[in-house]
Amino acid sequence: MGSGRVPTETATQHASGAWWLGVRHALGRLRRSTGVDTFDVFVRSVEAEHRSFTAPEGYRFGWGTQKELAACEEQHTELDEFQRESGCRRLELGHRVVIAFHRESNGRELAVFSMWVNPRHLNVPGHLKRRLRDDQVFIYKAYTSPEHRGRKLYEAGMRYVLHDLSCSGKAELVGYAHVGKAVSRKGLSALGFVTRGRFRLFRSPLGHVCVASSALKRAFPERVARSGALSDLAEGAARA
Repeated sequence: MGSGRVPTETATQHASGAWWLGVRHALGRLRRSTGVDTFDVFVRSVEAEHRSFTAPEGYRFGWGTQKELAACEEQHTELDEFQRESGCRRLELGHRVVIAFHRESNGRELAVFSMWVNPRHLNVPGHLKRRLRDDQVFIYKAYTSPEHRGRKLYEAGMRYVLHDLSCSGKAELVGYAHVGKAVSRKGLSALGFVTRGRFRLFRSPLGHVCVASSALKRAFPERVARSGALSDLAEGAARA
């Protein structure tokens, strides 16, 4: 009968494999935590042509209410329970959300696109926050339902905001996109956005730092401290 002991050679092989697996996992984590992300900031001047707006056939665009936001389905808007809750808080803070509704065969209107508007700051959490002029607004967090992509709802959403800015006497729409986001950059280019500067996020295991280009600093000269207005929601989600 065996003694139940693992042969020395096999035990050594197991130990060696476990050691190397641990090293591979550590290297993987290091690789994922190290790198550079590059983003461009774009602007589009408001013009007389933006006074008119026509939604794509079958869709209705409007400024979302808290009730409409709470009714959004995650499958079509990427807004889970936390995002809907924090979205309602954003509305209370003065942000706005553009929602595109599609009329279904049963007559129900389904939210299939959303895009947020910040009236005060060029704000990319974890990266940078700079003050806008009173005649500017910043768009962020745009999402189109997978079932409705390819119908230029992103471009239509931006045209809707430009239409609103034209009616309210504002002058400029501000957006941003990662250098690798071809679809977003194509939509911005189609509407005549031009680059105003660039920022880079340098990531390392010791932390990260965001560096704005000189052109971006000239275009948006005032840096703003984080307010923490939504931090309690984030902490609550982390504990859940």
